[in-house]
Amino acid sequence: MNREESRTMEGRVETKVKVATLVTTALGIVLAVSMMILGCFLTWRSDSVLGLYTESGWHYANLVSGDGKILLALGATCFIFLVLGAWRGKRAFFGIVFLCSVVALLLSSYEIIFLLTRPGITGPGTGLYIALLASVAGMLAGQCGYSLLKSEPEARKET
Repeated sequence: MNREESRTMEGRVETKVKVATLVTTALGIVLAVSMMILGCFLTWRSDSVLGLYTESGWHYANLVSGDGKILLALGATCFIFLVLGAWRGKRAFFGIVFLCSVVALLLSSYEIIFLLTRPGITGPGTGLYIALLASVAGMLAGQCGYSLLKSEPEARKET
């Protein structure tokens, strides 16, 4: 294989990585970030008997006043770093998305377990379950973007 063919192959691989990174970012924004932010405003605590009592994540107070605000901040952080990761092409940005999604997963899991173990008729609402699934999607988007891109020392070795 001569130099021209190898440059063409590298260009094709690089284009495929860029497209895959953009697709991962778009899916991460649609499935993870938007659902995580939506889960903040949906029902976190409700009664399953009559459906008269509901409390959104914006007003629900377990760890702090309005635990959904923590999830909103994590969702906004994921959005910013997904866009930066696709724009700059750096692994570290996708790593931060992964870590923020892990924190969101831990928060939503804790809230679900806390509400399931309390006596009474109130339990977790749909917003918490959506936040839980969105955090898993954020972890997958962060991991995919991270694994698609090369680390800086590897990229320098190949040139």
